[in-house]
Amino acid sequence: MPSDRKTAPHRMRLQRRGPSLRKPPARRAVRKRDADATRAKILEAALAEFAAQGLPDTRIEDVADRARVNRRMIYYYFGSKEGLYLAALEAVYLELIEVESEIDVEQMDPVEAIAAMVDLKIDHYQTYPRFVAFLNMENLYGARHLRKSKRLAEFKTPLTQIIGRVLERGQRQGIFRKGIDPVDLYISICALGFMYFSNRHTLGVIFGRDLMSPEALDQRKETNVDIIISYLTRGMG
Repeated sequence: MPSDRKTAPHRMRLQRRGPSLRKPPARRAVRKRDADATRAKILEAALAEFAAQGLPDTRIEDVADRARVNRRMIYYYFGSKEGLYLAALEAVYLELIEVESEIDVEQMDPVEAIAAMVDLKIDHYQTYPRFVAFLNMENLYGARHLRKSKRLAEFKTPLTQIIGRVLERGQRQGIFRKGIDPVDLYISICALGFMYFSNRHTLGVIFGRDLMSPEALDQRKETNVDIIISYLTRGMG
């Protein structure tokens, strides 16, 4: 009995202390949301700064000021300036994947489906000019940073698979010629739009045109569709 009286208070102290060591689930969820929000703010600021300034001239201080965070938070979440750049580069690819995944061409005839995908690329370059900026930048580095990404498998665009299905359907119907590689066709579709947007400033000055006007963009879509459809239907009568 004396022994029980001595140990009871000790057990009670342990019982009172125990629950305080655990973070309530609601608090953990709030902290995670706050962390995710902070990381997202930093990443959005980095996308703007890198696209405008390039990798060498972008300063962590400027990203921190734009995101309204302490610069130490950037190093906490991304490790270094190059780590932040890689995260931003991955983000522009993930934006592309999201846009391309939303297209639904299964109910269209093959020609309409290809035209929709060509238009989609122009719309994407117009909506996300930072994608063009990052691609120009990363190609200057020989894709050095992109090679380090652990998400490369995700960047194999779903649009190439959709193109493959549409091509097969068009070939069965006798509309498209055979022997078309979906990846090669995708690259051609990208090239027709990318060159237009990556050189819009110089081409605009040389030819005295506003290449970003709605009329010019509609014309570019029509031209690109004509080029791609003519290539696919060549020799099919």
